[in-house]
Amino acid sequence: MKKARDSYLANHQEEYEKARASYQGQKNKLEQATSRVARDAEKFRKSGTKVAQNQLKKARAAAVVFAGALGEAGRIMTTAQDKLSSARPFEKKLAARARALAAFEKDWEKKQKAAETTKTSRAKKRKTAAKKKAKT
Repeated sequence: MKKARDSYLANHQEEYEKARASYQGQKNKLEQATSRVARDAEKFRKSGTKVAQNQLKKARAAAVVFAGALGEAGRIMTTAQDKLSSARPFEKKLAARARALAAFEKDWEKKQKAAETTKTSRAKKRKTAAKKKAKT
């Protein structure tokens, strides 16, 4: 239980970092593809050949695919960020519960020791009373 509690927030942070890195990678690819399409569009527009037009279509299709991948990565990152945001208060609740449990256990130990001490002192009083009764 303790190991899971200790790593709860760290796991969500790690998941968020991975999603963020994936999002940034997809974003960079999209930017590169978009700039490549713009360059190619200008070049192909000037040449006007059928091959050039086909290349431009391929480049535009690649940009659309990257845009879709970027959208998906963005949704994954948002989900991971939401989980991380909700994990932080939960981590605080877990810590508060752990502190309350520790305080309860400490108090319980004190009560047990006090009960044991009382039991021992009562037993001594009974023995002492029995000895006094036996002497008289």
